[in-house]
Amino acid sequence: MAFGKSKNRRRQDTAHQKEAVKGAVRAHGPSVGKGLLAAALTAALVWGGVELRAWALTSPRFQLQEVSFTGLSHASRAELVRLSGLAPGQNLFSLDVTALERAMLQHPWVRSVEVTRHFPTAVSIQVVEHAPSALVVLGDLYVLDEEGEPFKRVTPGDGLDLPLVTGVVREQYVADPDAVRERMREALGVSRAYAALKPGRHERLSEVRLEATGLSLVTMAGQVVRLGEGETEAKLSRLERVRRELSAKGLAADVIHLDNRVRPGWVAVKISSPASERSGGSVQ
Repeated sequence: MAFGKSKNRRRQDTAHQKEAVKGAVRAHGPSVGKGLLAAALTAALVWGGVELRAWALTSPRFQLQEVSFTGLSHASRAELVRLSGLAPGQNLFSLDVTALERAMLQHPWVRSVEVTRHFPTAVSIQVVEHAPSALVVLGDLYVLDEEGEPFKRVTPGDGLDLPLVTGVVREQYVADPDAVRERMREALGVSRAYAALKPGRHERLSEVRLEATGLSLVTMAGQVVRLGEGETEAKLSRLERVRRELSAKGLAADVIHLDNRVRPGWVAVKISSPASERSGGSVQ
C-alpha cells in the first residue's frame, strides 16, 4: 500500500512539471520554444564543428603531397623549403601560412612571398625577388635593388655583372639611410637612362660616382662623363652627339664635361692621347 502511494506521488510530480512547462510556454509565448530550439541547434553545430575539425586535422586526405613555386630566379626551391620547414605528410589545415611566409622572407633574395593552400593536398608559393640593379661598397660589397636598397652582400655565386655605385660610405648610410637611398636611386635612374641610349653609340657603363657636385659616369673603357645635377636626358642626348662628332673625326675623349652650370649647353672635352704618345713610340 505504501509503495503504491509513492508511485502515485511521482506521477503527480511529473504531471505538475509538464503543467509548469506548458504554463511557461503559454505565459511567454512561442519565443521560448524557438529559443530552446535555436540553442539546441547551436549546440549541435558547435559539436559538429569540433568533430569535423578534429577529423580534418587527422585525416590522411589532407596530407601535403605537392609544393610548387613561381618567380624563382636567384633563390632556389631547396633553400626556401628548408627555411619554411614544409615536408610531405603535413596536414594542410594545421599549416600556419603567415609563419611560412615570414620564414621564407629570411632569404636575402626574397622581397615578398605569398603562400596559398589548395585543398586537399597542395600548396603554391608565389615569390617576388629583389631585382639587382647595381653594386655598392658599404664596407662590404652589396647588391642594390631597383629601389636603391642594399639588400644583400655580394657572394661569389651571385654571378652579377652590374655597374658599381661609388661615393657613399657606410657611416653615411647608417647615419641617414633615407637620404643615401635617395641618392642611390638617382644613380640608378641615370644608369637606366644611359643603358637606354641607342646600341652602338655608347660604351658600356662601369661606374656611377656620387659626388658633391652631382654625378659622373665611368665607362668600361675608362672614359669619364661628368653630368653634374639635373637634366639627365638632355645631357645624355648631347653626349651622344659629342661622341658621334668625335668618332667622325677619328678622335676619342678621356673626359667629357656636361656639368657647366653657367652655360648648361656647353660641352668641354679632354681628348685622349694618340696610341703613339701613350706608348712612347711612333705609328708607321
